[in-house]
Amino acid sequence: MAILAKIRQRTLVLILIIGLALFAFVISDVFNNNGGDKQPNNIGTVNGESISRAQFQDQVEYGKNLSRGTRSTMQVVSTIWDEEVKNTLITQQLDELGITIEKDEIWNLLTSNPNITNDPRFQDESGTFVEAKLREYVNNLEATKNSDAQKAAEYNSWIATENYVVRQAKRDLYYNLVKAGSIATVKEAEMAYRMENDKVTFKYAYVPYTSIIDSLVEIKKSDVLKYMENHKSEFEEKESRDIQYVYFQEIPSKSDEEETMEVVKGYKKELAAAEDAVGYANENTEVTQTSDYFYKNQLPSEHADAILAMQEGDVYGPYKVANQYKISRLVEAAQLPDSVKSRHILVRYAGTERAAADITRTKEEAEKLADSLLNVIKKNKSKFADLAKEFSSDPGSAEKGGDLGWYNNFTRGQLTPAFKDFIFEKEQGAMDIVETPFGFHIIEILEQKNNQKVVKLATIAKEVEVTEKTLSDLFTESSKFESDAGKSNTAFVDVAKEKGYNVNPVNKIKELDDRISGMAEQRQIVRWAFEDARSIGDIKRFNIGSGFLVVQLTAKHDAGLPTVEEASARVLTKLRNEKKAEMIKEMNAGKSMEEIASANGSSVQQATSLSMAAPMVPGVGPEQKVVGAAFALEQGTTSDLIAGQKGVFKIEIVNKVSAPAKDSYLAEMNMLKNQRAVKATNSVFEALKSAAEIEDNRAVFY
Repeated sequence: MAILAKIRQRTLVLILIIGLALFAFVISDVFNNNGGDKQPNNIGTVNGESISRAQFQDQVEYGKNLSRGTRSTMQVVSTIWDEEVKNTLITQQLDELGITIEKDEIWNLLTSNPNITNDPRFQDESGTFVEAKLREYVNNLEATKNSDAQKAAEYNSWIATENYVVRQAKRDLYYNLVKAGSIATVKEAEMAYRMENDKVTFKYAYVPYTSIIDSLVEIKKSDVLKYMENHKSEFEEKESRDIQYVYFQEIPSKSDEEETMEVVKGYKKELAAAEDAVGYANENTEVTQTSDYFYKNQLPSEHADAILAMQEGDVYGPYKVANQYKISRLVEAAQLPDSVKSRHILVRYAGTERAAADITRTKEEAEKLADSLLNVIKKNKSKFADLAKEFSSDPGSAEKGGDLGWYNNFTRGQLTPAFKDFIFEKEQGAMDIVETPFGFHIIEILEQKNNQKVVKLATIAKEVEVTEKTLSDLFTESSKFESDAGKSNTAFVDVAKEKGYNVNPVNKIKELDDRISGMAEQRQIVRWAFEDARSIGDIKRFNIGSGFLVVQLTAKHDAGLPTVEEASARVLTKLRNEKKAEMIKEMNAGKSMEEIASANGSSVQQATSLSMAAPMVPGVGPEQKVVGAAFALEQGTTSDLIAGQKGVFKIEIVNKVSAPAKDSYLAEMNMLKNQRAVKATNSVFEALKSAAEIEDNRAVFY
């Protein structure tokens, strides 16, 4: 009561505190929303038409569930975005043309859709689609959609199906219109025929661009800039960012390893003294161990000799394999072959693994049959193959007289334990009945190779884990680097170099990227780099689950053309070859083909029966410009110097053969029409997209 009285006495103070708190909340919200700007309500717009944020997010969740982790969130987002943009653009195009899909057409589409007609719910007993069943189903959904959540979900699912079918129909309709506009004329068809079948043969002298060393050719910035200006579409880039990062990976420290090794060492005395060594090891190990024999090539190579040299009861270790420390006691040693060839006859009975439904014999009957077969074979082994073909329930080996081929110390793991033990542990020539989950096997060991020492081990293994202290040290280390790296413009690299950290640069990250080089999905870092408040030189530490990344923003690139330095790598060879071509032309002006070839340590060559469709110059490669020039010249004439793709040519026309004219070029017309239809269908979406006004807000939400 006394407390309540004091509160009442300070009512005005409380009101002021609450008021200030509310004011602070509002102000912080204003600043957090960039001066009051609200997040967009849609995921984007296409020519002013919104793409619903809520619906888009539902589709993304559905897509993620469908991919079951095989695709990242941004990969799913990109796929759904492209589909939404495509559907919107195509619908807008059809609306502009006044083409719609009416209600009765939608129903016809639904009743002809294989996914619906093949649904058992809408079929009769004979599997025939019944339209009335579908109509009844849809009417029932409509009538019960508001009765409960499940009915509402079923109704919404059906509406989604309808929408999908309509979207596909619209897309098919639009693409058919595009294909219909893909035509070819008779003249174009004749030209295609001649490009394929007209032939030219010419002699040539060839000076490759590689004959002039690159250092003799000067490429100026103005050359690169001029090329970029003339080919802007090739160089236009989206907005991007450059970063560099240092990775502080969450891995066990030396002290973590030593601690794990000491834990394993602590079991050594007890393992050596244990009466049931295998049982003791299994109780204390973190990693399940096989009870099978180990061959030398199955043991860790650096420890194999030492393990094989042990006597029964000896304990070896601790020793490290990958990220585990182990100790192993030798339980048993033997001499076994590493490869065995065998054959068998399998007698199945009802209930065995993979037994066919027509196998009705009982276990007792199967065992009796196996005994009878074994007795026959023991008296006359030559009957084994014929009996296998007649009685074996293993069709694969039965066709080969029961022959199973070779099993080695690696593939023996494919065998059941009883079968494996028999063929590897019995002597060559042994034959007997062995029971497995598949039935009774009459087995004969045909051949064994490479007898050697093998061992059974009782092993205790412990994974080396990162301790809390190591995590704490890693946090401190990465935090200190984050702090020190921001003290000057060069501190990030300087401090990293001083400490021996690797600095990893990543250039041209796009706004919707979800990965950075060398790392798995790191969408949080990409979003940070593109924040409006971000400045070049900013540094931030990110917890990425497997450790920490300390990241610095090193550059911002606006959308548009790259710098001359960035573009140089892409155009340097082309520009250099253009200048080399001029140099070669100048050096060889007025020379004959023989003089040009001789000066360059070669001889005049001949290219025979080339076509425009296959302009492959022997010993050089594709040279469209050179072959095109050859077709433009008359027989017997010699060309000027021609700058080709790989070098400069001078050619002399030896022969030109025109293919005979055809009465009809219908086949060529159809081929061209089909090619253009496919190309138009594949490229129309990009064409629509480039002409549209698209606002993309994906980066705000993902």
